[in-house]
Amino acid sequence: MKKRAYILCFFTLLVASVSFSQSTKREKIEALRVAFITQKLNLNTDESQKFWPVYNEYQDKVRAARREFKKQPETFTTDKEAQEYLDAELLLKQQELSLHKEYYEKFKKIIPIQKVASLRQAEEGFKKELLKQLQGKSNE
Repeated sequence: MKKRAYILCFFTLLVASVSFSQSTKREKIEALRVAFITQKLNLNTDESQKFWPVYNEYQDKVRAARREFKKQPETFTTDKEAQEYLDAELLLKQQELSLHKEYYEKFKKIIPIQKVASLRQAEEGFKKELLKQLQGKSNE
């Protein structure tokens, strides 16, 4: 009985440490994203204070739409299921486009249009840089 309690305690600590580690990694990546995009767009303090809450709201809505789509089954046994998957995928793309349009209008009220135009490139640049970093660590 005592052995079982120790195993349960160890397992609980293991799960908690993995969960904490993942949360810390996510926070670190988010901090790197903020620094990278802020630098690439050359945001000043005032622009940054106004931009980031709106950008984070935008990202939260995009993530929510993608999470909803991921609820779709990945295998299809009927044509109806395949059609439902395709419809859900189109709906996701429509939602992403609508959010993209809505938030680019909001961004234009916060930062100059040139910086709004550079945002997509900065996002893609961050993804590429992050992949390079991850690939470099996996080769070590």
